[in-house]
Amino acid sequence: MVPLVQSLIDRKVSTSFTRRGSVIYTKTPSRESLSKKMIDPRGRNTSQSIPTKKKMDHGDKDQGKTANDNQDADSLAIFSSSRAVPTGKDAEELIALREQVEDLQRKLLEKDELLKSEEVSKNQLNAVHAKFDEVKLQVADKDSLIKSTQLQLSNAKIKLADKQAALEKLQWEAMTSNQKVETLQQELDSLQGGISSFMLVFENLTKNNSITYAEDYDYKPCYLDQLPDIDDLDDREMQKMEEARKAYIAAVAAAKEKQDDESIAAAASARLYLQSFVFRSNNMKDAEVSPRQIY
Repeated sequence: MVPLVQSLIDRKVSTSFTRRGSVIYTKTPSRESLSKKMIDPRGRNTSQSIPTKKKMDHGDKDQGKTANDNQDADSLAIFSSSRAVPTGKDAEELIALREQVEDLQRKLLEKDELLKSEEVSKNQLNAVHAKFDEVKLQVADKDSLIKSTQLQLSNAKIKLADKQAALEKLQWEAMTSNQKVETLQQELDSLQGGISSFMLVFENLTKNNSITYAEDYDYKPCYLDQLPDIDDLDDREMQKMEEARKAYIAAVAAAKEKQDDESIAAAASARLYLQSFVFRSNNMKDAEVSPRQIY
């Protein structure tokens, strides 16, 4: 409206008036009042009526002036009232101004919408960042848990390898002990067979000696003094050998049950002790056979 008022001021005064009247400037209306005026259905231009009213009020206050001044004031009021109705050019400017105001209002609304959308987007972005930080923290916790689990798994593998090595060692020791037990069993069986054979031979020799002594009467006095000693010696040796045999069998049984070095060594010692009796018995048999062959 300011350009419209300025255009009215700049217009030339009609030649019918001899004096130029003064114009009172009013305050520029606000955007809200301007928009209300734009949508006034009566199409009245209230902005131009205000100066006229003020001019009339001013004329009322100056009633003490001269008649010429009153005539000039009346002429200005008539001029203003005649110009209150906008002409075609003014109507076009008013329409253009309305369009500009509407365009500005639309742009303001769009900017408000953009600001609201930007604020919503900003809030969403902040929420996404917070969620990302939370997920990142969870991932870090998961990584720590995975590393701890891998370390525990490595320790478990090491312990398992140690236990497997110990198990293999025990299996090897058990296999070695079984082999030793089998060897001792074979030796025991062989020794028992030898003892049985020796006992059988010894019994046969004893029977043969008894028959020979009974048939040969002449030589009987020669061996009567020696036979009791030999018989007593054989009985003692047989008793000791039987005890040694039982001790060896018990030692072998203990070695089978315990399967340790001490029991195996005890079985070997008992075996040697039993073999010493066998060797002495063989020597005694040789000594008994030799005198008979001489006679």
